[in-house]
Amino acid sequence: MEETNLYDVTDPIDIERYSKELIGKTFKQVLAEHYTDNEFVFEEKVEYYTNPRGKGSLGNLIEKYYFGYEPNSSPEPDFPEAGVELKVTPYEALKKKGKFKAGERLVISMIPNDKEVEDEFNSSHLIRKLNLILLVLYLREKGEKRVDFKIDYAKLFSITGNACKEDLLIIESDYNKIISKIKQGKAHELSEGDTVYLGACTKGATAEKSLKPQFYNSEVPAKRRAFCLKQGYVTYLLNKYIFEDIDTYDKIVKNPDKLENTNFETYVLEKINKCIGRTESELRRTFGVEEKNHAKNRYSQLAFAMLGVKSNKAEEFEKANIVVKTIRLRENNTIKESMSFPSMTFKQFAKESWSDSVAYDYFSETKFLFVVFKNTEKDYIFQGAQFWNMPISDLDTIGKKEWLEAQTTIREGVKFNTDTDKIKNNLPKQSKTKIFHMRPHANRSAYIINGVKYGNGDIGKDTDVLPNGDVMTKQSFWLNNSYILSVLDSKFKQ
Repeated sequence: MEETNLYDVTDPIDIERYSKELIGKTFKQVLAEHYTDNEFVFEEKVEYYTNPRGKGSLGNLIEKYYFGYEPNSSPEPDFPEAGVELKVTPYEALKKKGKFKAGERLVISMIPNDKEVEDEFNSSHLIRKLNLILLVLYLREKGEKRVDFKIDYAKLFSITGNACKEDLLIIESDYNKIISKIKQGKAHELSEGDTVYLGACTKGATAEKSLKPQFYNSEVPAKRRAFCLKQGYVTYLLNKYIFEDIDTYDKIVKNPDKLENTNFETYVLEKINKCIGRTESELRRTFGVEEKNHAKNRYSQLAFAMLGVKSNKAEEFEKANIVVKTIRLRENNTIKESMSFPSMTFKQFAKESWSDSVAYDYFSETKFLFVVFKNTEKDYIFQGAQFWNMPISDLDTIGKKEWLEAQTTIREGVKFNTDTDKIKNNLPKQSKTKIFHMRPHANRSAYIINGVKYGNGDIGKDTDVLPNGDVMTKQSFWLNNSYILSVLDSKFKQ
């Protein structure tokens, strides 16, 4: 790094001191204060940094024009003499007043694709970058130009110093899992959903352009990936150590020493599977869950109770974006219902590209805990639990095809048949798909087709506007019950 008289490049505290002078400024103001070329080129630069497709460009602006060094992909920290890694990252305000979340995952370091990966987490380039991070946070607001986002926080932070012992053990376990898969020649099968807090996220403008040969034992090219801290975990870090305001939830792991000789997932499964064979009624009595409770989430409440959690949220699951889904098997080992996911906005869906879509992000990043109950003549029996995330081999092939078919239908205009009592449409049906299909997310249906209203639902509350102006009942993707059954462990079907 070049010498500068603005701050001491060898002193973390002085680097932090200089960074705090950013607070209250927009990115455009920072650029204006430190850009020295002519005005015409300056306006071009503003336009460049305004482009929403320029992922990471705001961080590059701060590196180049404020701190005075060229952006790079070095495995060493950004300020090598001080051992400080700079991260410029957004946060967002939630609807609940005074609550915030991380705007995105925190990308830490590229995973090499042309040389050996480092076996030891504690001596890796990744841990050197995690040791001391300078977080520069800006509030991302809808409708604002990117260069007009304002910087609100600048603070030194250490994952190794601040994070609790079990977090570091989980991160190390995640690292080992990623490294193991790469060394097996399975880098093309990596997914963020494989791990808990530390992910392997894709890097590159498009999936096709980011494909590179693997270094280990495989002829199959793999997407370029980087180590990242997952968005849920970054949200936890920001709320606890920056905003100093975090909701406290019960922990599943009460004693960090329990993770010394096992990993988090194994610990969870061993704990919950101690209850295998017990009936729903017996579990309710044992864990004090109301017998009269017939809420839709009553089985997930039982799942959390079996894990020693009093509410329907566990700290580790919130940080890891692990979603608990209960599955009820019939006596003949079939599943009656498909599994629903959050509703979508039609116009946003129509504009998305697959690799940047809400659906791709959700299914590639989310890990599920399936909690399985089986129906008998008298009661539901707890069969056990399993962690699962959608394999990239499914998501990037059949999943992509089915997503594109649904998107094409939305883009070209959904065709409706209004000649029957029940309005029918030409979205791909479950019987024509393998992984997921699109169907209503609202309890009541409502439509406005060619200016005529149909259905008894609430226009606005139960509906969304299609790109062609028609109004349709809100829709979401549903995982097919047949697909869920196919990924369940065979022991649940005995």
